[in-house]
Amino acid sequence: MTTLFHNATFYTMVAEGDRAEALVAADDGTISFVGALDDARRHAADAEAVDLQGAAVLPGFIDPHGHFSGAMQYVLYADLSLCASFDDIQRAIRAFIEARNVGPDDVVMATGYDQNELAEGRHPDKSVLDAVSTEVPIIAIHASNHMAVANSLLLQLAGIDASMPDPEGGRFGRVADTQEPDGYAEEPAAVNQLYAVTQPRMHLDVFAIADDMQQVYLEHGVTTCQDGATPASMADALCALADAGKLKLDVVSYPMHGEDVDAILASHADFDGPAYRRHLRIGGLKMFLDGSPQGLTAWMTEPYTSGPEGEDDWVAYGTMTDEEAVAFAKKAIDGGHQLLCHTNGDAAGDQLLRVYAAALDASDNPRKHELRPVMIHCQTMRPDQYERMAQLNMVPSIFSSHIWYWGDVHLKNFGPVRGGRISACGDALRAGLPFTLHTDTPVLRPNLLEAAWCAVNRVTKKGVQLDEDQKVGVYDALRAITANGAYQYGEEDRKGTLEPGKLADLAVLDRDPFAVDPADLRDVTVLATVKEGEVVYERP
Repeated sequence: MTTLFHNATFYTMVAEGDRAEALVAADDGTISFVGALDDARRHAADAEAVDLQGAAVLPGFIDPHGHFSGAMQYVLYADLSLCASFDDIQRAIRAFIEARNVGPDDVVMATGYDQNELAEGRHPDKSVLDAVSTEVPIIAIHASNHMAVANSLLLQLAGIDASMPDPEGGRFGRVADTQEPDGYAEEPAAVNQLYAVTQPRMHLDVFAIADDMQQVYLEHGVTTCQDGATPASMADALCALADAGKLKLDVVSYPMHGEDVDAILASHADFDGPAYRRHLRIGGLKMFLDGSPQGLTAWMTEPYTSGPEGEDDWVAYGTMTDEEAVAFAKKAIDGGHQLLCHTNGDAAGDQLLRVYAAALDASDNPRKHELRPVMIHCQTMRPDQYERMAQLNMVPSIFSSHIWYWGDVHLKNFGPVRGGRISACGDALRAGLPFTLHTDTPVLRPNLLEAAWCAVNRVTKKGVQLDEDQKVGVYDALRAITANGAYQYGEEDRKGTLEPGKLADLAVLDRDPFAVDPADLRDVTVLATVKEGEVVYERP
């Protein structure tokens, strides 16, 4: 069906200020016309007209980094995001157990606590969760997803006791003066040992919750999202969802280091490459080089101003050796795959730049300079690192929402200079880099307009103004979630701007983001989301 969308301001994002009165979506889901309304009516005289009632329209938002599979947390996990104390955590989990009728053969997955927001000022431990239940395994996951706490039963089921050493690239908390685990696990190398027990007990039915998972994105205007660290089990589930026609938006999957990525790619070869198959494709490979700055595990070149107790010169640590990282990066390059790399601390940034350059030198792939590797998060990157990214054709995807949600914590942990520079979009722009903005869903919901607001205003929850030299304008911030996102994925020929021949992916907004005060940008609301000419979400 050909559709004529009109009575709106269509911002094409081709150039700043470029706008149109109407857009025609052809029956194949692509844009056939953008321009004046009278011309649109002549172009598509028999089209079904859709009156957008004065809305503003941008290209559908492109999520450049997140974990689509993690959106199940919003459906299946206990929510700890509003907890301000250990008592609050216990009450939330007890209510979840009662509401869900959780039994000994099940598990409680709870997520979203932040020790920085708790009255106790520290992570909970197994005693906090044991007070809720010793008969049901419980895991409470930090808001960053880089650390978690288990109750005693879950530790026992996972075989984690005093005799178990800390894994390379992670650690277990210990009871003072003993080697007994206190329930805390840090970084995937440790946390995944808990997940090995919890995941089978979830009795997960992805098909039953697929619509709810996608709604999390569609209600925010997102038409392309990412599963940015796909294990083998989720690769199977995503491909099954696609084959069953259950995906409403495009999902780009990245099998993760630590899995048998060769087996995943071989098993799902039909999805591996630049073309989507029923809204899914495998876009590349993913690895992690450090942890979370608000969790004090981002790997730094200079010590934290405020490190863990008893650690005056704390710089945290890396999660992979150079040898391991070069080998994995070369595997990606040799296979013609884009590499995504989780990199928060500047020491981890130095490592990525070093190992990717080495992998490029070692690879014989003639297309090796065309793959657009991505540095994910970039919280503490320095100007010289952005300049080196440009030399490697590397795209920085910046977790700008940190400015609001954890900016005050970063000022405490890093001091006013380094803390004030977090999410340095200004430096990325000056280096000529097509930076993107993300929310790392499920760490935060995929509110990319809020991410843009953070990049434009750089204000913390407590109202502190961070380094204004790192601000960017509204147009550059919105390009970061549209045109630049398409570029990052190598999809600029069919997404990111409103032009004939590209997909009719639209975000319909209740007001003009270029006309509102920049301080009010995050108050702009998505009224509808259009995927390939079809309305897939409308605000109730």
